[in-house]
Amino acid sequence: MKRVALGLLALMALQSLAAQDESFAFVIYAEGFDMSIYRNGELTTYDVVADTVIGMPLLAGDLVQTDADTFVEIQVMPSRTVIKVAENTTFEIEQIGGSGGGVFDMRYGRLRARVERLSSNDPFEIRGQGAVAGVRGTDFGYDLVVNRESITSEIETKVYCFEGEVEVKENVTEPSLDETPGETGEAVAETAGTQEESVFISANEMVNVITEVPTEMLEEADELVAEGEGEPADATAEPAPEPRPRKVSFQTRTIEDEIQEFWTEKNFKEEAVDPEAVEERFPGIKEQVRILSEERRQFEELQRMRRAGLLGSGNAFVASETVVDEPDEPERDPDEVQMAGPLPEDRVRRIVAPTGPLTMRDRARVAGHWMTGLGLVLGGAGVATAYFIDDVRSVDDVNAGGVGTGLAMSGSVMISSGLISYLISLFASDAP
Repeated sequence: MKRVALGLLALMALQSLAAQDESFAFVIYAEGFDMSIYRNGELTTYDVVADTVIGMPLLAGDLVQTDADTFVEIQVMPSRTVIKVAENTTFEIEQIGGSGGGVFDMRYGRLRARVERLSSNDPFEIRGQGAVAGVRGTDFGYDLVVNRESITSEIETKVYCFEGEVEVKENVTEPSLDETPGETGEAVAETAGTQEESVFISANEMVNVITEVPTEMLEEADELVAEGEGEPADATAEPAPEPRPRKVSFQTRTIEDEIQEFWTEKNFKEEAVDPEAVEERFPGIKEQVRILSEERRQFEELQRMRRAGLLGSGNAFVASETVVDEPDEPERDPDEVQMAGPLPEDRVRRIVAPTGPLTMRDRARVAGHWMTGLGLVLGGAGVATAYFIDDVRSVDDVNAGGVGTGLAMSGSVMISSGLISYLISLFASDAP
């Protein structure tokens, strides 16, 4: 019997390891301008139009940041769970479970998750400064913002439910001091190491979690946001002790109109990919995950050795990922790659070269991108030539022709062709 039990335990361990290999996330939709991934001590920025970000894998430990007017949808494997990341949002993928659950650390901004039904031992949680929202299957959102108009400098966490049920708990950190009623009668509790205040909300309900914080905590939030230009702290560095929030209050109500209107306009754009067909849809994605996982293990091992004093300052981790530096920028010395601490101010912005085949939609969009840009250049050159060289001053002069007029007309044709390519990309196929 003991041998049978040991065999079963070994089989369960192997199944668990296999499930972990399947545990990753990937981008299924992106619109806007730039998104950034902070991984293994380096920040990489992607242009969601020019770069092929669709199908890009993400692992536990990655920090994701979106710029203004940039929205991204991420599917969590091996499930159909999809996370919609709004603009000006920063969050970390702390953990990805074996069936599509996981823990996501919200730093600032707004998320919405459409969670497939999960097993009881693999929940889906979003954690923020004031609250933890946990579900096993539902459609809900999580906002984390700083209320600058509050006299007490409050961090506001809004958790709202569109479908199903969400449990919202206080993010407990320190022993409690006392409990006092709030001004509006809601329960107000000091953070407690052994107590957890929680509420359940269902469809069309929300809970507003208000955390009164010292002003020094707002400085860290400013560094994260900085109008979309903030750089995340090193996710691998030892976390600094945080000041204890003074009070946390839970206020349950119906979903605010602003939230309803925002997510009606910015609803999910892409359907989840069948987990069994991900490799077929994005050839080589599992091999990319394997390579990234190995790089992460090497990086963590070097971090451990460096903390133990086993490595000198000249040994730095260099990822095997293929990258292309932007033109006219100096090449980074590998010894300058920082293993911990804040990123250097003179860091090189790098764009990862596309690794998968371009789809018909991607080709049409990239063609539109280049034709529009070339058309603007030709048009500008044509107008300048017509004015300063051809001496065009009226419509009659334009009709007389000239080099400048020809360039301007060519630019107009290129811009029109680019706009047509953009329209074609909206209806083009996702097939390579």
